[in-house]
Amino acid sequence: MPPDAPPDATREASQEAVLREISRVLNSELQLQREVRPEDDLALDLQLDSVGLLTLVVELENTFRIALREEDSASVRTVGELAGLVAARAAALREPEGDSASGVPVP
Repeated sequence: MPPDAPPDATREASQEAVLREISRVLNSELQLQREVRPEDDLALDLQLDSVGLLTLVVELENTFRIALREEDSASVRTVGELAGLVAARAAALREPEGDSASGVPVP
């Protein structure tokens, strides 16, 4: 797969995969001309405005088939925090309902 291709939706959304997708969106869709690091602040370092943030979020939601809420923005400042949130949401969608040890649904 080419390095700038979006991850396969069936592949696990590890934090590294999410970081690669964030970097791809910022470089290809938003024309950011620098390397993206996990410690980069989305607003201060990358200078993303509301349109840039919305573009990034929509791309991540579509790629990883998740939904991010407006309240999430209060806890996310850096690229790494965003990647962690997206990876956690994607992992939560993959977990079966119920008790993971027994496979018995939890009421």
